[in-house]
Amino acid sequence: MPNSNSDGSRTARSRPTIRDVAAAAGVSKSLVSLAFKEPQRVSERRRELILRSAQSLGYQPNFLARSLAADGSPFVGILVVNLHNPIFAEIADAVRSELDARGEYGLITSATIANDRSPTEPYGRIDSRVIAMLQDLRPKALIVVGTVIEHEALSSGIPTVYASAAPSPGSGYSSVRMDDVSGIALVLDHLQGLGHAQIAFTGGQGSAVAKSRETAYIEAMRSRGLVPRVQSAGFSEHDGYTAAQQLLRSSTPPTAIVSVNDISAIGVLAAADEAGVRVPDQLAVVGFDNISLSGLERISLTSVDPQNQLIGRLSAQAVFDILADPEAPRRENLITPSLVVRRSTVAKPSSGSTSPSG
Repeated sequence: MPNSNSDGSRTARSRPTIRDVAAAAGVSKSLVSLAFKEPQRVSERRRELILRSAQSLGYQPNFLARSLAADGSPFVGILVVNLHNPIFAEIADAVRSELDARGEYGLITSATIANDRSPTEPYGRIDSRVIAMLQDLRPKALIVVGTVIEHEALSSGIPTVYASAAPSPGSGYSSVRMDDVSGIALVLDHLQGLGHAQIAFTGGQGSAVAKSRETAYIEAMRSRGLVPRVQSAGFSEHDGYTAAQQLLRSSTPPTAIVSVNDISAIGVLAAADEAGVRVPDQLAVVGFDNISLSGLERISLTSVDPQNQLIGRLSAQAVFDILADPEAPRRENLITPSLVVRRSTVAKPSSGSTSPSG
């Protein structure tokens, strides 16, 4: 019975190698390697010969092998912690665009295994295998987009920048994120201007950023002579829904709720709808992050815009700064946010009425 591979066709187990290309082109293996790594150093005639030979054999350079063999890694890792929140995809995309503009590769991956039903791991856990893979690939640097619960799982040997998150104290990592104090001030100024005084906050669980927003809310309320009211909650829609249910069922329900992020604020809107509470006539709702869902006509959520594109670009710049001067002190870059006002706090003007300015 004839061998099915006797015609010279190759299987996945016998992929063409750099030696095959060198033999087909009649040149040395080192010249083939040079033609792919630094083509400008190979004459046009030989370069074309090598490329034609590679194409005819179906040869492609092994990016991973080249990475491991190189003195310096050819890419920057982008670790997106939470795939459920659109804000992180937007930031990661901005990071990769900025890296590309500077001639760098950005390799995006995620390491979080979701476990929403576990009370001990409501935000999932870090898959140590993915972290080990990143360590083995030896990226130039790592940009972590989002909150990592298990900080110790990250490699201390990789220059790291946190985007839209706060690293653990003393970690030595740089970070770029929204100024939560400014964001809360924008929200409370807006709500007070609408006549609200009974303003509750849902959040505080799960990360340093959540705690930072809770603390900023409490201090800002007290500085305005208002009584803070915190309903502890996490980042998910279910968290916001459950927290809002408890607030709205109380004997003194608030007239406004500020959520730790937009996803949880959407849960607040659902709880209000279920309870028959009209938004914004009986309840004003504000979120953080200004994700694309918040701008949908059906949702129309007032939200604090953290300037996600800017966070992404500056996070990439922070990597370049570290690579240029590894001994430079790490720093925290706080971005001044803006407030996008929608129907969850301000009613849509009735037909024939004049829209408010701004």
